[in-house]
Amino acid sequence: MKALLEILKNAGIEIPEEKQADVKKAFFERYKSVGEFTKAVGKLETERDGYKTQLESLQEATKGFEGMDAEKVKAEIAALKQKAKDAETKFNAQITARDQQDWLKAKLEEYGVTSPYARKQLMAECMDEKNGLRWKGAEMGFYGFDDFMKDAKKADPSLYQSAEEKAASEKEAQEAAKTAEAAKNAPKFTSPATEPASGGKSTPPPIIF
Repeated sequence: MKALLEILKNAGIEIPEEKQADVKKAFFERYKSVGEFTKAVGKLETERDGYKTQLESLQEATKGFEGMDAEKVKAEIAALKQKAKDAETKFNAQITARDQQDWLKAKLEEYGVTSPYARKQLMAECMDEKNGLRWKGAEMGFYGFDDFMKDAKKADPSLYQSAEEKAASEKEAQEAAKTAEAAKNAPKFTSPATEPASGGKSTPPPIIF
């Protein structure tokens, strides 16, 4: 904008300072700078190229329908639609499986299930399409998972520690630490002198004449 004001000034048209803001506003409402124009043109060219690519792809796809009667064309279109639908279904299933696995890994970590075999088995049971738990989405996870884990612990008590067992273990560890600390700080007494081996009777020193 400064360049424009200088151009006008060199041409004998000097804009008063208090009017320059109005001139700038009016100018930018109607005109764009070279940089802005280039950017806008570039965006339009990108969109044009995108439409051109789509058109070329469509033209390429329609070549396969040349010489076919209407019924065959309808059948081909239906087959393509079904193929696209199947691909979308497969993709969504893969995304869901990934979300389920990530959710289960986090929950099993919280429960403290360390056995790789047990983790794999529990995940397979939860994700089973027929007999597994109902998936409520990545935010809510599997419905009834906590009850599922309780039943699993009944079948295998060593699977993980319950909240009560963890509390008991922590209390036991604290008590053991206190006992060890008390033993460490207990006063130590020196043992008495070793008594003679002659039945506890001391031998008087010999008398020298």
